[in-house]
Amino acid sequence: MKKKIIIIGNGFASLFFVGYFLSLPILPVFAFFLRRIYSRYDITVIGNGRFVYFPAIPEFIIGKKNKDSITLDIRPWLWRRNIRFINDRVVDIQDGGRTVLTTQGRYTNDALFIGTGPAFRLEDIPGTGTHTFSPCGGPDEMNAFMQKLENLREGIIYVGFKLNKRDGFVAGRGGQMYECACLLDYALKEKNRRDKFEIHLFSPDIEPGETGAITDRLLERGIILDYGYEPAEFVEGGLRDADGTFRKADLVLFTPGIMASEWLRQSCLPISVGGHIDIDKFGRVKGLENVFAAGDCSNHENPPPWVPHQAHMAQLRSQAAAKNMRATLNGQEPSHTYRFELSCILNMENDAMWLHAASDDKPPFWNIFPRHSRKLVTVKDMFERLYLFYLRHL
Repeated sequence: MKKKIIIIGNGFASLFFVGYFLSLPILPVFAFFLRRIYSRYDITVIGNGRFVYFPAIPEFIIGKKNKDSITLDIRPWLWRRNIRFINDRVVDIQDGGRTVLTTQGRYTNDALFIGTGPAFRLEDIPGTGTHTFSPCGGPDEMNAFMQKLENLREGIIYVGFKLNKRDGFVAGRGGQMYECACLLDYALKEKNRRDKFEIHLFSPDIEPGETGAITDRLLERGIILDYGYEPAEFVEGGLRDADGTFRKADLVLFTPGIMASEWLRQSCLPISVGGHIDIDKFGRVKGLENVFAAGDCSNHENPPPWVPHQAHMAQLRSQAAAKNMRATLNGQEPSHTYRFELSCILNMENDAMWLHAASDDKPPFWNIFPRHSRKLVTVKDMFERLYLFYLRHL
């Protein structure tokens, strides 16, 4: 009898999990037929069917990307792999992970993978959901920010982030906000309006006086660094400090820290102090049988403090989870762990930097690419094009 596997979510973590769980022949068209003739697994994905390539959203600022170019229907990709798709929203997990409840149904499984996106800690700074925009809110929210920006001829723009570090790692989107600040500078210069604007970069998670390559790039662009700053609240027209001081801002682009969604935190799953699904080094949810998780909804076991939540880290974690699920379904103990790595390209359009750190000190791509070069913008575009081509056609 086929093993029933349920995958919750259709973002980076879930798609990487599928890719590593199912072996892919050299010619993908063979997989289409073979999996309909014979398969050991009955796989179901529950999600909204819409995949958004979130790392490209900051490029809305310079007009290189838009909603249509980074959004695709993921259902054909799943269909080619003989995976059942249910367009629904999960509301609870019960029976130690064996039962998944949605708004319209109830589904049982032999193994469960959870790869949902994050919830944002909007309550950390009052007014976040009302008076700020965020690239992490998706294409529609970024489009709303761009409409506001287009209507400004001069003004003050605050760009910032706050991280959730309660589980000992970086649960947030600091890198994207650095990128947004630099791309704002570039876009305004292209329109000959840069001298009419102040751009501030703020975060309570950066030590005042901090130096380094990113700081140098921000200073080169005349971006005002409010390192260590956290407003008491966001209000209409700006930010208010704890002592009542008002800071004027015509636009605020801000991303709070992340955690698991509320329905996950209310389910039978163990939850960490930081609000994430509590998993072990094998990607297995602690205390539950055949339940695995990766991506923004879950934490790390004993992580270095710099390790992030990002698409590439979701890939490494999903790979380990996929291998370990296959092992447990075959009656074996999980043995595959994952390396910790931060690796991303910071696009400034007229410049770029490869930000990289790894627990094993391995360089990215054997150091064949420079760490600081305008050419990295092309490299980043290439990675994106290849991945979206893979999802659309293979």
